[in-house]
Amino acid sequence: MVSRLQALGLSLLVLYFAYHAFAGEQGLGRWTDAQIALEERERDLALVNAEIERLKTDIRRLTPGSVDPDYVEALARDKLAFVYPGEIVLLTADASSAK
Repeated sequence: MVSRLQALGLSLLVLYFAYHAFAGEQGLGRWTDAQIALEERERDLALVNAEIERLKTDIRRLTPGSVDPDYVEALARDKLAFVYPGEIVLLTADASSAK
């Protein structure tokens, strides 16, 4: 039969490992935090990859030999405020479109 001292020692050992399994440095709580951080990083990576693809498309549209004239015109109108002679320009109070 197991003595009370041995039972107490075994119980303390089980409690020690149970505590570290849940609250320790590499426990369940830390693992959950790591999973949340991983999901955030994956979302950030997806946004960065989407931006990279958009920029690659813009580069292809501006590469010499395959320049998209409509895209160049849109850039000139948006970034440089170019207009054709005879066009009427209406200025609004919305400054969010000015870059």
